[in-house]
Amino acid sequence: MRLTHLLTTALCTAAAFSGAALAAPGDFAKAAAGQGAPFAAGAPKTVTVDIVANRTAGTPRSDYEIGIRLRHEPGWHTYWRFAGDTGYSPSVVWNLPRRWSAEPLGWPIPQKHKTGTLTNFIYSGEVLLPYKLDIPWGTAYGTSATVKAKVEWLACKDVCIPGEAEVSLRVPVEVASKPSAEAPLFDAAHQRIPEKVISEHISAVIEEDRIRIDLQPLAGRVDKSLEFFPLEAGLIDFKQLDRKHAAEKEGVTSLYLKAHANYMKEAKNGTLKPLTGILVADGGPGKGGWAIETTLTPAAGTVTLPWNTTEPEAVPAHTTTVTDLSGSEKLTQATALGFAFLGGLILNLMPCVFPVLSLKILHLVDGSRRKGSLAMHGLTFTAGVMLSMIALAGLLIALRSAGWAIGWGFQLQTPWVVAVLALLFFTLALNLFGLFEFTAASHLADSRAVKKLPATGPAGSFFSGVLAVIVASPCTAPFMGAALGYAVLQSNLQSTLIFAALGLGMALPWLILTLVPVWVKLLPKPGPWMVTFKRLMAIPMAAAALWLLWVLSRQVTIYGLLTVLLATGSAATLLWSIGREQYGRGRSQVLKLISGIVTLACVGLVAIGTFDRPSAAAGNGNWQPWSEEAVAAAAAEGKPVVVDFTAAWCVTCQFNKAAALRTEAAEAELSRLGYVRLEADWTNRDARITEVLNRFGRTGVPLYLLYSAQGDTTVLPELLSESSFIEALRKNAQRAE
Repeated sequence: MRLTHLLTTALCTAAAFSGAALAAPGDFAKAAAGQGAPFAAGAPKTVTVDIVANRTAGTPRSDYEIGIRLRHEPGWHTYWRFAGDTGYSPSVVWNLPRRWSAEPLGWPIPQKHKTGTLTNFIYSGEVLLPYKLDIPWGTAYGTSATVKAKVEWLACKDVCIPGEAEVSLRVPVEVASKPSAEAPLFDAAHQRIPEKVISEHISAVIEEDRIRIDLQPLAGRVDKSLEFFPLEAGLIDFKQLDRKHAAEKEGVTSLYLKAHANYMKEAKNGTLKPLTGILVADGGPGKGGWAIETTLTPAAGTVTLPWNTTEPEAVPAHTTTVTDLSGSEKLTQATALGFAFLGGLILNLMPCVFPVLSLKILHLVDGSRRKGSLAMHGLTFTAGVMLSMIALAGLLIALRSAGWAIGWGFQLQTPWVVAVLALLFFTLALNLFGLFEFTAASHLADSRAVKKLPATGPAGSFFSGVLAVIVASPCTAPFMGAALGYAVLQSNLQSTLIFAALGLGMALPWLILTLVPVWVKLLPKPGPWMVTFKRLMAIPMAAAALWLLWVLSRQVTIYGLLTVLLATGSAATLLWSIGREQYGRGRSQVLKLISGIVTLACVGLVAIGTFDRPSAAAGNGNWQPWSEEAVAAAAAEGKPVVVDFTAAWCVTCQFNKAAALRTEAAEAELSRLGYVRLEADWTNRDARITEVLNRFGRTGVPLYLLYSAQGDTTVLPELLSESSFIEALRKNAQRAE
C-alpha cells in the first residue's frame, strides 16, 4: 500500500473515532488483516468489487461500456473523486489487450457525509464507475479477450480499512450484441453523472471571506436545496455553509460558501483560483433535481444550467428501448434458413437480377443454338449460383472476422468493380443487339462462322449463375436482410448454410423449369420472333449498365467518370472489330490492339484509386447528412428523427425512396410531425455506418431507424410502402405525447 494511503487511513480512522464510539480491540486486528480476496481470517467484509458490461458482447469501435461495480456492506462506504476532509478515492489500473483502451465516463454524484466537524463525499450501497472500452478495428469477430483491473479503495465505518482486488471480465467480440442484465446499472450511473455545460446565468463573487454563487433558476421552479461539491482541496471550508435567498435580486438564488484560508490567501495576493465543482439541486437527477459540473472564476464566471444549454452534451445515438418491426429479433436457425430461402426466391423478381436472367430466358427458348440438354443447363446454372454464393459468403465472413467493416454488397463499394460490371453489362447488351457473338477463339471468323453462329453450352449457364450472384448483392429482398444479419453472428458452418439457402432459393425456379419435362414442352418453338426477343432483352441489360455508371458517378470524380466512358467507347470499338471479323467483313488487328490497351488502361486508372472520392455529404433537400452528432443534437431538442441508411447501388433503397420515403404525402407528414430527416450514404465504404448496421444486426442496407423524442428506437422493415411508413411515423411521434 502506498505511503500516502497509509497516512490517510490513519487519519480517517482517527476521525472516525472522534465521531463514534471506540471500536473493540478486535477491530484493529481486522483492519490489519486488510481487504484481500479472499478475505483474511477474521477480517470484516467491506466492499465487493467486480467488472460488468452494458452489452453481451463488444464490437470494434462501438458504444461498448464496462464498469467497476462497488457493492458496500451495510454501514460501510468508500469515497468520491474528491474525498473531502479525509479519505481517498478508489483507483483503477487497467490491464487491457494490445491497442485496447478504457476511457472514464465520469463519477456519479456522491452523498455528503458529516462526522463531527469533518465533511466527506462518499459512496454506499451499490455504485458503478463506467468506462468506455475502445475495441480497435482489426479485432476478429467470434473471438474473445480478457480485460483486467487492479482496484484499490478505502472503506470506512467505525474504522477505515484499505482494500484492493484484481478483477477481470471476458469480452466476446461479435458483430452485434444485446443489452446485458447489468445495462440498467449503466443507465442509472449516467443519470447521476453531472453534465459539463456553459451559460451566463451563473456567477461567483467574493464577499470578504465568503464566495457567493448566484444563479437564475428555471421559471416556475423552486429548488428546495442547493449544494456545491468541490473537485479539489483548498477551495471551500465546509464548517460554515449556508443557503440564502436574496429578495432584492428578484428571485436570484444565492449560495454562500466559506472560502478556505488558503484560497483567501491567494486571492489577497491577486490570484483568483478557478472554482471547480458540482452544483447539485434537490439531491441531483436521481432524486428529481439536477446537477452540473462547472468551473467559475469569482466575479467573471460562465456556466450553463441544464435548462439553458447552448452546447448540449452528446447523447447516445440509440437507447436501450428498441422496437424491431422487421422481425429480426425473433430469428432462430430454422427461421433464418426459411427467410434466406424466401429472400432468394424474391431476388429473381428484383430489377438488379432480371437483366442477367434475361440471358437464361434466351437459353431456354433458343433451342437451335443451345448446346446440351435443358437439365444440364439448369444444373450448371444452379451450381454457378450455389458455388458463387458460398464463395461470397466465405469471403464476407473471413473479412469481417479479420475486423474489416464490410457488409452485403461490399464489392460494389469499390469503384473499379462497379466500372468492370458496367463494362460487362455494356458488353452483354451489345451482344444481344447483335454487334458481335461470344466465341471460343477469334479465328472462327470464316464462312462457317457466318453460316452457323457458335452454340451456347453449359459453361455459359454456369457463368450466368455466377454473374447473377454478383449483381444480386445490390438488392435486399424482404426476409433477406434479417436472415443475413443473423447469419454473420453464427458459426461459420451455420452462416454458410444460410447463404446456401439464399442461393438455392434464387436458383430453384430455373432448376425446376429445366427439370420438369411438361414445362419444357410449353416453351415456344424457335422462329424469327427470337431475334426481336433478343433485341428486347438487350434493353434491361443496357439500362443496368447505365445504372452502374450512375452509381460510379457517386464514387469517382468527373474525370473518373469520363475515363470510364472512354473505356466504354474503346470497348465498343473492340467488340465492333471482333463482330466484323466474326461475320467475315474484314479484320483489323491494330484497331483491336489499340482499343484493348485503352480499355485496360482506363480501368487500371480507376482501379488504383486515381479518381476516388468520398460519398457525397451535401444532403438532399430536406434530408441532411447523417452523423451520430446530428442524431444527438435532435434528441437534445426533443425532436423525432428518421434515418435512411442507403447506397446508390442499392436498388431496394432507391425503390423505397420513390415509393415511400420521398413521396409528397410522406414528406408532408414528416414536416407536420417535425421530424429531423437524416441520410446515411453507404455508397462508398464508411466505417461509422457499418458500425451502426452491426449494432442493429445488419450486414447491409437498407436500414430505416425512427427515434422518438425520448430516444426510443424503431427499426422498420427492408421493404416499405407509403402507408406503412406514414403509420410508423405517427406511432413514433405519439410516444412523446
